Amino acid sequence: MIKNTVIALVAVATFAGAAAPAFAESIFGDNPSEATRQFTSNSIISQLQQRGINVSSVEDYNGLVRAYVTLEDGKQAMQFYTPDSLVQVAL
Repeated sequence: MIKNTVIALVAVATFAGAAAPAFAESIFGDNPSEATRQFTSNSIISQLQQRGINVSSVEDYNGLVRAYVTLEDGKQAMQFYTPDSLVQVAL
């Protein structure tokens, strides 16, 4: 009985671990609706703008947030951020 329980728990842990990276691939979650994508984008834009970053739009880029930013000199640039804490990442 205990042996079967341990085998079952190991199997569940293995499959759960294998599924986790798939969820990390998108900043919007797994198969989101258009409304969810729009809400998440607006939330990220708002958070970045509160930090003084002039963001016009954001999108998913391999699990990172790609932000289209207007710099102080008026030029457009792409900046990348972690999705959880919105820390800028250099690529």
